[in-house]
Amino acid sequence: MRIAGYTIKIVAERTGVPLHTLRAWERRYGVPRPSRGADNHYRFYDDDDIADVLWLKRQVDAGVSPSRASALLSQQKQAQAMARAARPAQPLPADRQRALQEALLSFDDRRANQILDEAMALCALEQVAAQMIVPTMRGIGEQWMRDEIGIGQEHFASNLVRQRLLTALQAQPPLAPAAPLLVAACAPEEQHELGLLIFALLARRQGWRVTYLGPRTPLDDVLSVSRLSNPRGIVIAVTTVVGLANLIPLIDCDAQPAAPIYFGGGLFESLPRLRDTIPGIYIGSNAGAALQAIETAAQPQRAPANRRALAAARTLREQRMELTAATVSMLSARHARLSGEFSGILGFATLFLIDAVACALAFDLPELMDAQADWLRELLPPRAVNPALLLEHLSAFEQAAGGILNKVTHAQARALLARMRESIGQSSCPA
Repeated sequence: MRIAGYTIKIVAERTGVPLHTLRAWERRYGVPRPSRGADNHYRFYDDDDIADVLWLKRQVDAGVSPSRASALLSQQKQAQAMARAARPAQPLPADRQRALQEALLSFDDRRANQILDEAMALCALEQVAAQMIVPTMRGIGEQWMRDEIGIGQEHFASNLVRQRLLTALQAQPPLAPAAPLLVAACAPEEQHELGLLIFALLARRQGWRVTYLGPRTPLDDVLSVSRLSNPRGIVIAVTTVVGLANLIPLIDCDAQPAAPIYFGGGLFESLPRLRDTIPGIYIGSNAGAALQAIETAAQPQRAPANRRALAAARTLREQRMELTAATVSMLSARHARLSGEFSGILGFATLFLIDAVACALAFDLPELMDAQADWLRELLPPRAVNPALLLEHLSAFEQAAGGILNKVTHAQARALLARMRESIGQSSCPA
């Protein structure tokens, strides 16, 4: 049953289609198809009507005639109705998600693919993604955080699911060149792409052409591809601080992007205020809702960047290798008996710390230091890492920074390190 409650004025506001155009489309092409009130006078519209108008608007904006676009929409809706009749929607059994997770952690690719095949035969891809793939991969990630599984199991699971999504994306039928285009990429050095793949696949199924660039895409390449292809929008997934740090150049980028930039990813859940400071439009964590947001969102007005903080963030990034080498050398000298592997871990941890401080400065997010402390508190204890070593690492980094950075940048970094130290639970580091 369709529940209609929107007036034509609300439909016009939400879609950007003028009232007179909506009336003309309804009269000539039967799109949208509103319900009538009891007195047969007022029109009332529902979410399906709004989705149809947005789809029609996309095609018309791309150069397709309204008559042709409405015919294509009618064919699409007929095909969907036939598919639903042949395969009525059914809820996914709860034990299927658990079975998939167990198969992936057991390196049983045959069983995992069989479970996914059965789910995709039973339900729409959107439902399989939301009820099976996303919770399965989130659960596996949480198990890795607790050191209950190895990195090999996590990589096996991610690669199998990634391959299934890529295969589904490549199997989509071709769209007309006039269909609207999105460029989709992970932030530079960002490797977590499953959420972006799901988004790209759903966008493709809803009539968008998608240029999918995948993980660890350099920012210059994203912007270059966008200038060449003239997309409707650029979608960038950001899941980690490492990825976010590599987007700092967007804050004062001299060359304006060729299209609006839209952001999504898990980092926005742990740092809600990032949604207001990122240089673009946040479109949420739900792929379906994100597509509608791209249709309707307006580019927000951002407050000017704090030039002093931005300069400090750039300095940190420029000196990151020297800072890392000095910090590792200092700590390795104190722990001479520890293996070379220890130096490698320290190097990674120091680079990560530099990215966190740079992001907190550039995006005006001092609370990022609290979030990173929380993440470390969860990550390290299962791996038998003494919290005192973390505090000693902060102290060594602060000391190394004092000898390398200018006084202004060092002072700004020191304030953020103090906040992280306090969040970890102690007011000072060992000498």
